Amino acid sequence: AKVVSSSSSSSSSSPSQRQGKYRQTSTAQSNKDSDNASGVRATPAKSLRSAVPISAETRCIIKRMTGRECNTSADLPAELNLSGFEDPVDVSALGQLEALHLRGCTGVVDVSTLGQVHTLNLHGCTGLVDVSTLG
Repeated sequence: AKVVSSSSSSSSSSPSQRQGKYRQTSTAQSNKDSDNASGVRATPAKSLRSAVPISAETRCIIKRMTGRECNTSADLPAELNLSGFEDPVDVSALGQLEALHLRGCTGVVDVSTLGQVHTLNLHGCTGLVDVSTLG
């Protein structure tokens, strides 16, 4: 009896009321589809790098070693080679790189922010204190 009552109440609504509901759903769905078709995302992709400021000292080191001016982590190339650098290096803003080569660096102490670097070369580095976040 309840099903018939529900069915009869929905059939008692006028066709224009039912079409109005359908149109609203249809319009909302088509807007969603057009957003997806245009490639626009409501939320940014997780793979996008956030812009972490790079310390002045590290900016100078990167400029000296690569010739490239980098003010934030978003300015960095996917791969960075700072191998053989002996002065203290703050690597806290370099954790979003694909590859980081620090081979033979003696001035790197804290590598706790480098756990997400895909390829990390620390061969010959001395003075590393905490490597627990590197996996």
